[in-house]
Amino acid sequence: MNLEYPYQLVAFLENEPEVGEPVYYGENGWFPHIALKRRFKTVGTTEDELLNKLATYCSSTPSFTIQTKDLTQPGRIPVRVLEVEATPQLINFHNGLIAFLGQAMLSRYPERDGNNYLPHITAEFNGRMVIDHEKYSNRKFLIDKIFLLKDVDDENSIAHAKLTLK
Repeated sequence: MNLEYPYQLVAFLENEPEVGEPVYYGENGWFPHIALKRRFKTVGTTEDELLNKLATYCSSTPSFTIQTKDLTQPGRIPVRVLEVEATPQLINFHNGLIAFLGQAMLSRYPERDGNNYLPHITAEFNGRMVIDHEKYSNRKFLIDKIFLLKDVDDENSIAHAKLTLK
């Protein structure tokens, strides 16, 4: 795993991990989630400053709902996913967060941000289903908190911090 871009911002669908718990390969398995901002690192700011900025952004951002769709495999993604409707609220959250963090954030995949953001929930990884896609297909989920994930050395990420939306 490339630990140079250790952070992600995600929202879990129903069950959520405890802070410090692995989100992919822990004893509770893979927690279904939507990435609101994929792999990034901070530049010229400490982790504490990042957490303070995220808390400020979240406390002024209203919660919103996402709508999942069916299982699919978009051409630009090498795994099967649940597509998520790109609502104005979801896109505004994604773009607003990037604008808010500005130059303090450097993305590993800038070509997947902004107009190229493809909201989805990974259902299959490394050739195996990692979530019960039927359970999460064609449903609405309230997004009222987000988690900062941080990569760890064992090719996993942990729930590093939980932030509540307004």
